[in-house]
Amino acid sequence: MINKKYLNGVIWLLLIILLGISFMINVTHYFNTKEIDTASSLCYEKGGNVILKIYNNLTSEYYFSCEKK
Repeated sequence: MINKKYLNGVIWLLLIILLGISFMINVTHYFNTKEIDTASSLCYEKGGNVILKIYNNLTSEYYFSCEKK
């Protein structure tokens, strides 16, 4: 029979790991969004056109380019 203390410990550990992973994904998404916003603003200030392709929302992989008009 599984000890309740052991099971509670495992559940708490898994919960903490899941919260940590969720936090890291959200922080990465936040900073990538800020980076894209800043780069887009600078591109528009220079009179360029923004080309943005997001490959994966979970890993925040994207391609950014600023092309002159």
